[in-house]
Amino acid sequence: MRALFLWLATCLTLDAGEHRIASYSPGATQTLLDLGCSAEIVMTTRWCPLPKDHPAERSADIFLPDLERLLLAKPDLVIIPRMANPLWAEKCVKAGLRTVILNPESADAVGKDILLLGAATGRIDLARRLAGELSAQPTKTPRSILIVWDGVMAGPDSYLAEPLAAAGLKPALTRGSWIKFDWELIVAARPDAVLWIQDSRTDSPITPGQEKAAEMARLPGVRDLICLKNKRIYQVNSGSNWLPGSGLTKIKGDLAAIRKEIEQ
Repeated sequence: MRALFLWLATCLTLDAGEHRIASYSPGATQTLLDLGCSAEIVMTTRWCPLPKDHPAERSADIFLPDLERLLLAKPDLVIIPRMANPLWAEKCVKAGLRTVILNPESADAVGKDILLLGAATGRIDLARRLAGELSAQPTKTPRSILIVWDGVMAGPDSYLAEPLAAAGLKPALTRGSWIKFDWELIVAARPDAVLWIQDSRTDSPITPGQEKAAEMARLPGVRDLICLKNKRIYQVNSGSNWLPGSGLTKIKGDLAAIRKEIEQ
């Protein structure tokens, strides 16, 4: 069944500017905006990064999907996140809606999603450029960074591995996508830097995480980490740029700056 959905998404494409799009994924919505699809978006979640005056309906809810409400928006393309109930995708297809299911999380899932949405919206050239910004990797040996977000830590199979690699970094953990936060694992990982992400509706630049550094300095074992001694503890507000979508290309410069500071 998934193969059918992907076929519908990539083969039955329309020309650019001929869509009415319903997006159930904030990260995908950011990608649609970066692909120039703003005027074609008719329905999103309330968490999606649309301008305040955008006319799209904000009632898409992947946890409690409502087909009747969806059909009232008259979309011809529906974007569904990877973790959605597959029965919801089936309902959309049976209702005659062209349906895109985003890829399962992996180290290259975001690039694949950008290309998938580019094909579905007739903007494949721009999608290739955006995906290329994430796939291009420096030739220098990557340095390790531990990213902590909402009680979990990003591993090498998380979608954040892709933008990290593009900036010359790699997850400090050696396995998994997202691992439950654990101080002992942080000590064992011995990261070159630590980045704490705070949930927010707006993005912020990466800045020194002074409060987190002070907290870490009080803990045995943790206070001996080289990243703490070298003042490589950072913080950032999440916003849409940290979600799995083309917004990740916008944080590449900040991540590359961390890589440069590690080398100093």
